[in-house]
Amino acid sequence: MSHRIANESALSGLERRVADEIDDEEPWALLERFADLERVSGSDDEVAAAEYIIDRLEAFDIEYERYDPELYLSLPHDASVTAVDRDFEGSFVKTVSFSADRTVTGPVEYVGSAGPSFLDDPDPDEIPSEPYADVGDLAGKVALTAAGSLSIRATRMLEDKGAEAVVAIHQHEREPHNGIATPIWGAVPELGEQDLIPDIPIVHVTKPDGAQLREWAESDDGVTVEVSTDLTTGWFECPLVVAEIGPSDADTEEFVLLHGHYDSWHVGITDNATGDAGLLELARVLDGHADELQRNLRIAWWPGHSTGRYAGSTWYADAFGLDLARNCVAHVNMDSPGAKDATEYADMSCWTPEAHGLVTDAIDDVTGARSQERFPFRAGDYSFDNLGITGFFMLSSNIPADVRDERGYHTVGGCGGNSDAWHLTTDTLDTAGREELVRDIRVYAVSLLRVLTADVLPFDHGRNAAKIHSAVQRYDDAAGDRFDFSPTLETLTRLTTEIEAFETAVSSGDVDPTVANRTITELSRVLTRLNLVKAGQFEQDPAVSRQPVPRYAPAEQFDTGTLDSDERRFLARQLQREQNSVVYEIEQLLEKIPTA
Repeated sequence: MSHRIANESALSGLERRVADEIDDEEPWALLERFADLERVSGSDDEVAAAEYIIDRLEAFDIEYERYDPELYLSLPHDASVTAVDRDFEGSFVKTVSFSADRTVTGPVEYVGSAGPSFLDDPDPDEIPSEPYADVGDLAGKVALTAAGSLSIRATRMLEDKGAEAVVAIHQHEREPHNGIATPIWGAVPELGEQDLIPDIPIVHVTKPDGAQLREWAESDDGVTVEVSTDLTTGWFECPLVVAEIGPSDADTEEFVLLHGHYDSWHVGITDNATGDAGLLELARVLDGHADELQRNLRIAWWPGHSTGRYAGSTWYADAFGLDLARNCVAHVNMDSPGAKDATEYADMSCWTPEAHGLVTDAIDDVTGARSQERFPFRAGDYSFDNLGITGFFMLSSNIPADVRDERGYHTVGGCGGNSDAWHLTTDTLDTAGREELVRDIRVYAVSLLRVLTADVLPFDHGRNAAKIHSAVQRYDDAAGDRFDFSPTLETLTRLTTEIEAFETAVSSGDVDPTVANRTITELSRVLTRLNLVKAGQFEQDPAVSRQPVPRYAPAEQFDTGTLDSDERRFLARQLQREQNSVVYEIEQLLEKIPTA
């Protein structure tokens, strides 16, 4: 099947040529090969997949590097839930990476739901609440929770309440999804933070099994279960492949990082063999046009995504942090493209605010499909947020919500929304679509080319500053007279004005493109970090859900009514320190913005 460009006249000559050269032959050959490989990081099948990618890059005569970092991973093997005093054994039970490797026995207590998952957009009108706030002491008990995609914060809360084990009821009828239980981004804790890794067994059960356990747990007689987990947690050497494409006479160190993970749960065709196929096809086609680019393109295939909380991309962010901070103008994540029946870009895709016009224009021009902006999840291989790098895409196209509803799908974070495939044994070759994959690769190609060939980087930081201003205004409203964010709001208003003057000067040719691009990248470094992260530039925020401008998000607690007089003062002092830092950073940035 072939995909037709929606608005061919909107594409440049190079974009049309590249789009025409993209087809399904090479991508589908990779899918057929990967359909025979269970690419769990640390396994022989993962190495075989890396060697396939390397063989194809060599066949295309594309420069690449293979690294073999040691990654801290947790490989689940087996799990079980068995009733001690009733006739019950879980039909399909899975443990999660970084669960404790242990067998425990205890009475089951149903503790309710964990609340919204990280996949849900933050509700600006809803103050986040602690999960399981009404649950009491769980010492000696097994906590049964209707958690769906069990949040890391929820697991920690149950462990802190004394639970001996956690059994999470998934929404899937036949098979629970695979997952991971550590909030540590990249899985490697800093010294003294090892306690962030769970110390209790965690298992997932199917919806019917969970319903049966809940019925018994809530009965007068209750139910006691034995929970057993089997995992290997430790250091594994894993291949990491990075291809380099760029003009032979380039006098710039600037590059775009295009990336995706090649490890998987099971064979993982739409999570993420289709992404691996797309990366390879873009390498093949764009290498033939390298001398028409103004910037370099770096394409990376990551291991350790699934069993190491993005361990491969985190290792790269650490090992090449200075190079990325100095020279990477954008990172682009290719995960779960080409799912069969995925026809729009509304639920899965996300991007930083300054990339909005670039991304939506590319989607419009290539597909004409509906798209929708979403605040970037703290998920995927967005291991470059703390570095302050503009990012676009994370996941790709999605099956429309009404179609998913008709099929009875529940919300998942990949495979185009196909909950009968995501992190399951059923994510096989039939879940991918040839036409959908070609279309998605073309969307990536056009959006990439508009960065790789631009005289001036096409990022709208006026929009970025406005989004941040809106979030801070919401926190100011929540704080009321208990804290004053006006210094930040006034500085952001000034920044917006300066950015507008800068963009006008750039459009008029009054700012040299080299200076303009350096300024745009500096804006990314500050505003991306302000919008997305709390920790330092060369650190990693944890893998938990976040609000925009997370350094200020605690201001919402003023409205909860749960803080006493001292706590309100503690929070005000905390916010004062954060505001001093933020205003100073923006003032330093303002000094670097040329307007003529």
